[in-house]
Amino acid sequence: MSRDIASTLATAQQKFTAGHYAEAEALLQQILALDPQHGEALEGLGYIAAKQGDHAGAAEYLLRAVQNMDASAEQLQLAAHVCQLAERHVDAAALYERSLVRAPDHAPSLHAAALSLAKIGEHQRALQYFERLTSRHPRLAEVHYNKGTLLGLLGRYDDEMAAYRQAIACKPDFVRAYVNLGVALRDQHRFDEALQQFKKALAIDANDAGARTNRAQTNLLLGEFEHGWREYEWRWRDGTDSHGFPAATLWTGTQPLAGKTVLVHHEQGFGDTLQFVRFTDRLSAAGARVILRVQDALLALLRDYPGVAEVIGASAPPPPFDYHIPLMSLAFALKVRAADLAVHASSSSTSAKSSAPHAYLHADPVRVAAWRELLGERTRRLRVGVVWSGSRTHLNDRNRSMPLALLDTLFAANTEFVSLQPDVRDDDRAYLAQLVEAGVMRDFTARLESFADTAALITQLDLVIAVDTAVAHLAAALGKPVWIALPFTPDWRWQMTRDDSPWYPGMRLFRQSVRGDWSNVVTELRAALDGFQAE
Repeated sequence: MSRDIASTLATAQQKFTAGHYAEAEALLQQILALDPQHGEALEGLGYIAAKQGDHAGAAEYLLRAVQNMDASAEQLQLAAHVCQLAERHVDAAALYERSLVRAPDHAPSLHAAALSLAKIGEHQRALQYFERLTSRHPRLAEVHYNKGTLLGLLGRYDDEMAAYRQAIACKPDFVRAYVNLGVALRDQHRFDEALQQFKKALAIDANDAGARTNRAQTNLLLGEFEHGWREYEWRWRDGTDSHGFPAATLWTGTQPLAGKTVLVHHEQGFGDTLQFVRFTDRLSAAGARVILRVQDALLALLRDYPGVAEVIGASAPPPPFDYHIPLMSLAFALKVRAADLAVHASSSSTSAKSSAPHAYLHADPVRVAAWRELLGERTRRLRVGVVWSGSRTHLNDRNRSMPLALLDTLFAANTEFVSLQPDVRDDDRAYLAQLVEAGVMRDFTARLESFADTAALITQLDLVIAVDTAVAHLAAALGKPVWIALPFTPDWRWQMTRDDSPWYPGMRLFRQSVRGDWSNVVTELRAALDGFQAE
């Protein structure tokens, strides 16, 4: 290193230490102008970017730095940590593994390497690091907790629960471990034990939103609506959701509505909007002027929803209002019980501009006519819509979605199948092409530009068979017969054991009898389809 560069580097270090980041950065850029691969200058720029919250920029600088210098274990660890903050987990894992060559027992690096490997789907390698870490440092509660989460992803459910129990043994006030243990027990249908774990968590921290929300979902799953709706309001406090509207104007079910404008705004997924929009008519009946704000993809479908004064998209600024309420909070504010649902479904059909029983949505007649022409003349075969996977980003996607090929027994029926799948995954494309070529399936994915298009297509079908997705809600709300394939532990709205749904009178539920195994569901669907054809 030349004397000038060494002097400039020393001055930059002084500026950085004093918090004069712009001056330090200018000096370091001078060094890079002379030597673009200068490791220490790149490292300094990475530190500055990290201090300023620019994790992406910091990661880029630090990756270049450790490639151009004899980095110590500490330097590699810092670069890896910044890569994690920048969501560059492939790079983070590689850097941590380099650092572990020099410091093989460094517990934070072992833990962080496992977390990044898990993020990129390298589950077995991640587990090896967790095992190595727990054998050498057996009292690290957070490590046992994260190991448990990974074991759950690997389907090792008993080991998952054992890991959470070990985390609790190391740290008796570990609220998140109690909550995760409760969720794991719920997924095994050990509901009393699950509720006991949530109770323990809340005894430690009565305001833990995760414990409250999961207890709510468990009670809703068991049909305990009164307790469930009340605690489900804690979902706004767990840090994952925010509606952005002031709490002072939240309608809680107690304020008079006559002459008031109420903004009802969407939350969570498309299916949630389609399921809960039915309750807006109660606000109108109480004298409110209702403005409904929905996801833009649902705007064309819901634009003329009965009883709503105005429907706007999520990208539009909200107009003035007196009160607001999240769509899924209507059930709590209106004190909805299971007995109310069937009554509401039948009373909604007269206002939905649809001849289908129990319908509260309708399809655009122009789109319906276009689909009728495109599909052509009906034959004696049933026309059945199929959806086999949901959103890839859904937290429960790996449980509720299935590969298309698992339905091969179903496709052997003498039925005209129509794909309602909005997003075909790469692993399914080849089999779907085979079905289309064989005349078993008709695929209109490219034409389904909005939910309004899908709704119009559904009107031309006899039946919809789907996994738990928004299309299932859409078809049921249109009054079509819908059969849903459900995982062993379904979403709370489908409850347990029953083969029907109070939400949708025309729906049948087909449930996994063994966790992760769709074989009984497919067999039962095929038998039901044969019986449906014979009717």
